Amino acid sequence: MLFLFLVGGAIYYGGVASFEIKGNSISIHLAAVIFILGILSYLCRSIGNFIRRLFARKPGYEKGLEGLQAAFSAILLKDKVAADKFLKKSEKYLGNIPLILWLKGQRSLIDGDESSAKAIFYALGELEKDTALGACGLCRLAIKENSDRDALAALNSALKISPNAQGLILQAIAISVRNKNFVEAKKHLGSLKKSNKSRLTEAIVYAEEGIGEKNIDLLKKAFKLAPELSENAVAYAELLLKNEEYKSARKVLSESFKAFPDQKVFRSYAEATKDLSLSEQARLVVKLANAVPESWTGYFESAKFFMREGMWSQAFQNLLTAYEKEPFDFIVKELRKVAEKSEGTELQRAAAEVLSTPLKSEHVIFIWKCGHCGAEENVRQSVCSCCNRIGEYCRIQKKIPLLVEQISDFRAERESL
Repeated sequence: MLFLFLVGGAIYYGGVASFEIKGNSISIHLAAVIFILGILSYLCRSIGNFIRRLFARKPGYEKGLEGLQAAFSAILLKDKVAADKFLKKSEKYLGNIPLILWLKGQRSLIDGDESSAKAIFYALGELEKDTALGACGLCRLAIKENSDRDALAALNSALKISPNAQGLILQAIAISVRNKNFVEAKKHLGSLKKSNKSRLTEAIVYAEEGIGEKNIDLLKKAFKLAPELSENAVAYAELLLKNEEYKSARKVLSESFKAFPDQKVFRSYAEATKDLSLSEQARLVVKLANAVPESWTGYFESAKFFMREGMWSQAFQNLLTAYEKEPFDFIVKELRKVAEKSEGTELQRAAAEVLSTPLKSEHVIFIWKCGHCGAEENVRQSVCSCCNRIGEYCRIQKKIPLLVEQISDFRAERESL
């Protein structure tokens, strides 16, 4: 400010400084003199500050940050002594900030002192304004204790601070669905970013509510979002069949089977053809099986349909196709039934010839694997019972080699054909 005042004054009064050097007269305006001196002064101050910063001791906050980093590492390594030491150091320089409180809560969890950790997280929640460490800590404890009410309250507190946190949103939806609180679940759907994960999550919310209430509109909405959800497709088709909308039911089941070839869906489709003649039923069943040629499911289930109708030749051909795709033991058992029902015919000889080839059948069990944590379930769940998240499952086949006794039984039965 003084510098500007001097320059302004010099310009106003028009002051000029004159010098004589070796007989030559030199004139310099006072404003220019003051400006040059000001620049030199600024440069000197800047260089001095740089030198002081270069050689000065580290300020306290940097020591506090170093203590935080060391404390966090010690907690990860479950080194209680080191964790306590570095937490005290960081608190000395930084004070009782939210991050230090959160680390203290984690330190309590190392000792298994969950009540102390919970008290710290509650205090942290009261202190925080722009972070959600306390709420997330409480949520973790609530989920561990299977306290859905507390977990949901903690999640909602965290979402007030971070309303677009996708992981927290999905967790809140999953807990709400598990407790059949669909109003709460749907409240969070609008915050989901558009992705395949959000599509499936939204479909599961509508499907679970629709199946429970037998609401055709909700089931329809879920089907449009995710036709691969077999349980929803079957429930939706059942309501359509009650209204005698056979063609619509078949269309729903056909789309669902193409999206995911599930045995229940195929059986429901076969049931939905009962308003047609037997020849038309057979044509549609074969058409659906051929729509997913890479899967054994359609050929096996269509063979079961033909067996119920006594159409043994068609059953044999479809079972043979299914067996070529997957040599499962239960397909072999159905082939034997066809051979038994066709005694003394060319078909029985053909079936016996297939069964006399080297045994390659395998026992198989079908399980659902959670895409989040890898937990395995016998049936598909809306929410994984292990990680408490919306169940993004894939179905896997576990093949189990046949026991020696089973192989002997197979051989004995084949020789009797």
